[in-house]
Amino acid sequence: MKLDLPKGLISPDKAKELNQQFVKTRSKDLNKIVKKESGNPKKEDAISSWFSLEEIKNYIAYVESNAPDANGLRVYFGAYSNTDKKQSKKDLSTVFFVPTQPKSGSLQKDGLGDPEGGGTDIPDLNGLNDGTLGNPPSAEYPN
Repeated sequence: MKLDLPKGLISPDKAKELNQQFVKTRSKDLNKIVKKESGNPKKEDAISSWFSLEEIKNYIAYVESNAPDANGLRVYFGAYSNTDKKQSKKDLSTVFFVPTQPKSGSLQKDGLGDPEGGGTDIPDLNGLNDGTLGNPPSAEYPN
């Protein structure tokens, strides 16, 4: 059976380039915010989050069983508050996944539109968060 490679694959060199650009253009400002919010002059923001394959597969199974029309996952950037229960994550950046479905009344719903349109979030289903921060949180790619 032939495996269809996913669209959007990037080489390790491209991954490194993207991560270095993020660090160069955003990391210093995010670190300033974390230092201010946490009151800790040595604390740095997270620049990665890790999810096991099992977590991702289970989440996809959850989405598919609860939303048969789901067409994808959107990744949002977020930040833990300084009152978060998990001490190690307070004030740090995170990512979370939410399922999407075709936009109601769109050509996409009828299978005629561009599936890369992304659709609209499904707010009735839980998102997936709580990935593990990089070690250390500010470690660059490859970690």
